[in-house]
Amino acid sequence: MDTRGSNLPRLADYNQTVVLEAIRRRPEGVSRVELGEITRLTPQTISNITRRLMSTGVVDEGERVTAGRGKPRTLLQVRPDRWHAVGVHIDPRLLTVLCLDLAGGVHRRITHPTPGAPDPVHAVQLIRDLADEVLTDVDPTTVLGLGVAAPGPIDVVAGRLHRPPQLNGWEDVALRADLHRATGWPVLLDKDVTAAVTGEQWSSEGTRGDFLYLYLGTGIAAGAVLGGVVHRGSTNNAGEVGDTLVTRRATDPDPTRSGRLHTTTLPGSLVRRAAESGVLAATDATDSSGAFAELCRMADTGHRGAVRLLRTAGRDLAAGVAPLLNFLDLGTLVVGGPVWPRLAAHQLPVLQERLPPMLAARDELVVRTSRLAELGAAQGAAALVLDHFLSPRPAGLVME
Repeated sequence: MDTRGSNLPRLADYNQTVVLEAIRRRPEGVSRVELGEITRLTPQTISNITRRLMSTGVVDEGERVTAGRGKPRTLLQVRPDRWHAVGVHIDPRLLTVLCLDLAGGVHRRITHPTPGAPDPVHAVQLIRDLADEVLTDVDPTTVLGLGVAAPGPIDVVAGRLHRPPQLNGWEDVALRADLHRATGWPVLLDKDVTAAVTGEQWSSEGTRGDFLYLYLGTGIAAGAVLGGVVHRGSTNNAGEVGDTLVTRRATDPDPTRSGRLHTTTLPGSLVRRAAESGVLAATDATDSSGAFAELCRMADTGHRGAVRLLRTAGRDLAAGVAPLLNFLDLGTLVVGGPVWPRLAAHQLPVLQERLPPMLAARDELVVRTSRLAELGAAQGAAALVLDHFLSPRPAGLVME
């Protein structure tokens, strides 16, 4: 992302977002002189903008530091409680709602079972009630809006869920408009993987520069930041990689699905193969979520069959990711999503070992876990709102 501003008076609002972004990215504080070096704005422009930000309570002066000769410099920091956003992640199993402050801190988080086949009115009411709960002790005038992350495909223009294959009963739900009417807040709707990428990029502790993001949840998807901008695709549905063929092994009873990424790496497929190979008892496989947790626990304690199964899935994952890294010419891979924390200990080393030799034009590759971990989509949903109002780049989304 280009952090340089413009000294043209007509771009004052844009310059203000550039300066605010530079301050927010440095939670330890940043001086006015450093802001000028970062943004290339004149000292007078920096002074005027920081004065406005302080007068509106967005930025505070912190400690004074001495660096070399000259008078001490006063550090500027954002006020976390000045602005908040609500983030909602609709997963097929779990609904996560949280409140994010301006500094990227999670004020409060609540999880609730996702309605199986919801009446849209009931679902909207549930989200509104959970949002009200996470905003306890938050000044309502500081809430900028609500962001929703949901499995794709979605219709961003209409603000609708568009036949999400793993959310039965959620077909063609006008979620954005319904939530706007129910809450009165501006509402943004985006794919879960796109929200997770936005959260990773927006967080002060997140990944800088361009990167590929691999999202492992109930489904599998990929996102990317290219040229400092989250890649969305022409319909805002980029990232569907589950059908990528990665192995000739039989990984599913359906031959048209066998060997594809979503049948080699996701919890349901891992549990089924664990039961078929005797790693898990067949009766354990009836509870997919519980069986997956047990499979990972067994691997953590050194069970050879469980470790072999997860590492094999990691190799399949590498086979699916390598072409994406080569196509986009990216040198950083970030992995996250609700499922990833349980797999990371066994699959991250596999990715770090196998991917670099598979790159066509790079000698090195950074592979790491998202710092937002399983909360990435929910935090990203809230970050969509903060990013829309406060960051110096087009959001690329339609807001109700």
